[in-house]
Amino acid sequence: MSNKKDKDFKKLSIDTFFNFEADGIDIAQSQVKLIHNSGDIYASGSQLEVAIRNFFKKKLPEKYYISNGHIIDTSLSTSPQLDLIIADNFRTPILYKTFDETEYLTYESIYAYAEIKSSWNKKHIDDFVTTKERLNKFLTRENISPQFLDAGGKGIMLNIPTTTNEYKNPLFSFMFIGDSSSFSFEHIKDYYNKTDWKFLPNIICLYDRGLIVNINKAELESNIFKVNLYPEFINKNNENNEWILLKFDKKRSSLGTLYYMVLEHLNTCVLGSPNMLEYLQNIFEINPNNIDFINEF
Repeated sequence: MSNKKDKDFKKLSIDTFFNFEADGIDIAQSQVKLIHNSGDIYASGSQLEVAIRNFFKKKLPEKYYISNGHIIDTSLSTSPQLDLIIADNFRTPILYKTFDETEYLTYESIYAYAEIKSSWNKKHIDDFVTTKERLNKFLTRENISPQFLDAGGKGIMLNIPTTTNEYKNPLFSFMFIGDSSSFSFEHIKDYYNKTDWKFLPNIICLYDRGLIVNINKAELESNIFKVNLYPEFINKNNENNEWILLKFDKKRSSLGTLYYMVLEHLNTCVLGSPNMLEYLQNIFEINPNNIDFINEF
């Protein structure tokens, strides 16, 4: 009887669940090389993007919307087109969709975005930082108070914060690199030493190598592995926190770890709701000059 119980409660190898998805991404990555060699560079780059977006579409619950469009705020400031956007599917994420299927999504409904590259080039980190700096400079949304509690669509303001973070709706961002054979730490070292951490990717997934994440070094010395998902809330001068490469010898492990880290953000992030009347007023330029009062006629 004891042997049967041991078999019933054996340890589950969850990382193997990502074998199928990793195989699909590998196929897309091989197509990138074939199409690139044929001369169609633009089409080759989209193969991996589509595969990663499809991965998140299939894995995430229905409440999340996956796009590759633009983020827009109430002032109508607009981001460049982003390879992957994860939005709240229940908070009117799409403000407008053009005839060519380009989507503009309300900033208030955005959880995360990512840039997806089939292979590493040292200019990618520069492009990423520039995009994130410009998003921070030109797009705005209201910060959700750490004392706010989302309760079934209605908010409750508590008398104590439920997080040590400054606000509950940080914009999560990551890079996904299919082939990191040309990657070198020298390519990113200056950025990670000199750039404000809030402008760096929360995670870089080197699909064939592992993940670059921020950890608490002091806790690691006590055999506690703690990833700081939000380096922007950490004092950069605190020597207890450091960027590391979490190495994996299997692509499925890199993919699965990235997925669960993104899922943790989605589970804890609390978004506001887009004010559609404010968007409407700016889109259609509603102002006192185009208003007639009925009683004046």
